[in-house]
Amino acid sequence: MLRVIGTSILLLTSLASVAEAGPGSDFAEFAQRLGTEASARSQSAAQRPAAPATPLDIEDPYTFELDQFAAESLMLSREIDAAGGPVDLRCIFRGMSRDTQARIDAINAAETAAEQAHIYAGLADLMRDAAEIAPAIDTDTDLSGVTLPASCPVRQN
Repeated sequence: MLRVIGTSILLLTSLASVAEAGPGSDFAEFAQRLGTEASARSQSAAQRPAAPATPLDIEDPYTFELDQFAAESLMLSREIDAAGGPVDLRCIFRGMSRDTQARIDAINAAETAAEQAHIYAGLADLMRDAAEIAPAIDTDTDLSGVTLPASCPVRQN
C-alpha cells in the first residue's frame, strides 16, 4: 500500500513539473545539451594540446546550435523586457548571447587545440549557468542571489 502511495506521489510530482515546464525549462535543457558537447570537445582538444586548432565547420550541427542559442538568448532577453520582467534577467540573457558569439569567434581564431580546449571549457561553464538561470523565466524566482554580472546598463527613466 505504501508503495502504491509513494508511486502515486512521485507520479503527481512528475506531472506537476511537466505542467510547469515552459520556455525557460526548454532553454535550460538546450543549454545543458550544448554544455555537454562543449565539455566533450574541450576534453578532446586537451588530449592534443600542441595540434593546430580545428575551426568550427559551417556544416557542423554544433555550429548551428551555438548560433541558435545566441539568437534564442537575445529573443528571451527581448521577451523579458517586453513583459516588464527583471532587468537583471534581461541583461543576463543578452550577455549570454554576446558571450556565445564571442566564443564562436574565439574558437575559430584559436591557433592550437589547447586554446580551443580552454574556450570550450568556458563555453561549457556558460551553458551550465544558462541551464541554472533559464528556469527562472517560467517562475517568479528571486534572482537577487545570482552572482553573474548583468551585461547591459540599467536605463533610468
